Amino acid sequence: MGEIGASPTGRAKQGLSGAFGPGVSVHDPLLTEAEAAELGVRKAALADLLATSRIVAVHAPALPETHHLIGARELALLPDGAGLVNTARSWLVDEEALVAAVRTGRIDAALDVYDAEPLPAGHPLRGLPNVLLTPHQAAATVECRQALGDSTVDEIVRYVTGRPLRHTVDRTALARVE
Repeated sequence: MGEIGASPTGRAKQGLSGAFGPGVSVHDPLLTEAEAAELGVRKAALADLLATSRIVAVHAPALPETHHLIGARELALLPDGAGLVNTARSWLVDEEALVAAVRTGRIDAALDVYDAEPLPAGHPLRGLPNVLLTPHQAAATVECRQALGDSTVDEIVRYVTGRPLRHTVDRTALARVE
């Protein structure tokens, strides 16, 4: 399994990926070898990760240097039968290149982010049998909204009472936020 990005979301996913056994590779230019060891993953160059992963999940932030991080060249590196999962943002994957790649039937895709949201009714991704499409609303449950509210209130109470915050975002963290 390959993970692109070691953001908080990527790290949570990497923790779950361990259930699938060893062999999780992560590409993130900010991930140190020590952090990779702590996470129980292998740090990998993007080309290596793509060429050796059966499933690739994208969790990178939308930054100028990550626009179309995955294009035709990168998709061609995936092994036959591989799957690409993008639940981060469409900015990261060249949608035209992805449509062309999945049309061949060589790779599969699971997506919940698109260049145009909602995905237009006649969009080519809608008719492909090897593409799973869902709306980008994973946190739209009552439980998730309650947890977000609880976390926000907790942070406010911590700030007002002078206790350390749990979810601070400084300039370093901002570069990693999805």
